Amino acid sequence: MKKLVPDPPRLKLINNPYFSIHTDMTPPDALAHASELLRGVAETIDEHCRTYAGVPGLHMLSNAAHSAETARALIEHALNRM
Repeated sequence: MKKLVPDPPRLKLINNPYFSIHTDMTPPDALAHASELLRGVAETIDEHCRTYAGVPGLHMLSNAAHSAETARALIEHALNRM
């Protein structure tokens, strides 16, 4: 028996145990999404550091926040040059 409705086209995905990425995503879209993810990381770390100010070991989290902000700035620079 023939199907009345054909199967939708399959998009190839880049699989990871935690997420999937559509291979047809354009580089500018991927960079924009990565930038927003890094903003969330930096804001989360910053909020944690403010909440637990004075607790030993926060300098390592501050380094991580700085790295995320720097990576985001580089992505924004790349997006503006496209």
